[in-house]
Amino acid sequence: MDVADAGPVEDAVAAARRAFPGWSTTPAADRQARLRALRQVVLDRAEEIVATVRAETGRHPADIAVAEVLHAAAHLDWLARHTAGALAGRRTTVWPLVHKRTEVHARPRGVAAVLAPWNYPFLLALLPATTALAAGCTVVLKPSEHTPDAARLLERLVTEAGFPPDALRVVPGGAEVGELLVTADVDVVSVTGSAATGRRVAALAADRLTPVVAELGGTDAMIVLADADLRRAARAAAWGACFNAGQSCVSIERLYVVAAVHDRFLAELERAFDELTVGGGGRRDIGPMVLPATLATVQQQVRDAVAAGAQLHRGGRRVRVGSRDHLEPTLLSAVRQGSDLVQQETFGPVLPVLSVPDEETAVRLANDSAYGLQASVWTADRARGRSLAGRLRVGAVAINDCLVNYAAPGLPFGGRGASGTGRQGGVEGLRAYCFTQTLTDSRLRPRRELQWFPRIGGAGTWIRVARLLYGRPRRAPRAPSGPAAQRP
Repeated sequence: MDVADAGPVEDAVAAARRAFPGWSTTPAADRQARLRALRQVVLDRAEEIVATVRAETGRHPADIAVAEVLHAAAHLDWLARHTAGALAGRRTTVWPLVHKRTEVHARPRGVAAVLAPWNYPFLLALLPATTALAAGCTVVLKPSEHTPDAARLLERLVTEAGFPPDALRVVPGGAEVGELLVTADVDVVSVTGSAATGRRVAALAADRLTPVVAELGGTDAMIVLADADLRRAARAAAWGACFNAGQSCVSIERLYVVAAVHDRFLAELERAFDELTVGGGGRRDIGPMVLPATLATVQQQVRDAVAAGAQLHRGGRRVRVGSRDHLEPTLLSAVRQGSDLVQQETFGPVLPVLSVPDEETAVRLANDSAYGLQASVWTADRARGRSLAGRLRVGAVAINDCLVNYAAPGLPFGGRGASGTGRQGGVEGLRAYCFTQTLTDSRLRPRRELQWFPRIGGAGTWIRVARLLYGRPRRAPRAPSGPAAQRP
């Protein structure tokens, strides 16, 4: 799209702007009713959602049903039950303004621009779009140019659920359309994508100081301690690294295992990877790589790691099935911490394993990343796991599980560093599409306030007032005791 082709974006934003006053003043309870209706429409049209996403991505139907339909219904269900309570205004009393009535309200920001990715094209369009709608915003959605049909389907389902016209508009196109949308007359931007995309969006949004909610992926670490259930952990690692062929922001992308159980655990991983298949469509099939460019990048990361001394245990080869490319589930050990396979997001079914002498080293290496989205800790000692989790610089940690945090719509989701800013999901996710407005009203209405002109007293008067309101009596210092007290 050229600059001259900005018309569709401007038209969509203008339509959403016109729809905003009516939708933003719709009571939260009524917005919840529309969300309930959309939840039912999603369930009624589940087969169509699966078919649409499958046609665009080639993914396994069961995976689409789990990740796109089930999760979408869960998110809508949470919004339909909790939006009103999460956004309800609250009254408060603030010292020393006890003679004032004060209230704090969450007001919808306005028009939300949503930039959605291709790896979960229905779900990752629905999550931010419906959260913004629940908050009272209207939405202009730009899907990935690789998967526009899923977004168009969402637009039709929103209309079918009874949302007002132009509450959600879709503008398809490539990166240039996204840039036009971010710099248009929008009030908040949500972007899900790579760190490079997030930086570009933030730079464009900065000109108008438009707030950005960015979920930008990660290099999520898994830490396996010596007392962990190795068989369960290995099965989880195979699933967490290879679900949707590893094309998930929360995939397990590096695994640190203490040396005492490294060899035993690696053998369990080999057995778990041997059970996986590509291209067969069976219950253990991991599905295809959606984009050829992504496959090429992942294969290069694997080749570089092997050239630097990593050992390839399983996979690594491209498999062509029909019109789709697959990458065999790939397991490596003796991978260097500084390799791209560890430091960069690897969007494929690849699991690098690193042996560490102890948990302290595991924590240090897990934190040695520009990203900080999620992690998992595996141990039989729950208290130990929680303590270790608290030291990881990531947005979410699962103990003896993986990827589960994202499946709970009531929890905030997001990371730190190159993994993005802000949070999706839960109360925090809803309020990301609102601004806070504070109201004060006087209980008493004297002819004038004490601090108004003309001033009452000088600086000394107001210093005494400050000390009266906020001062604390000082305690006399304790007299020294012990041998030190006898020194001259």
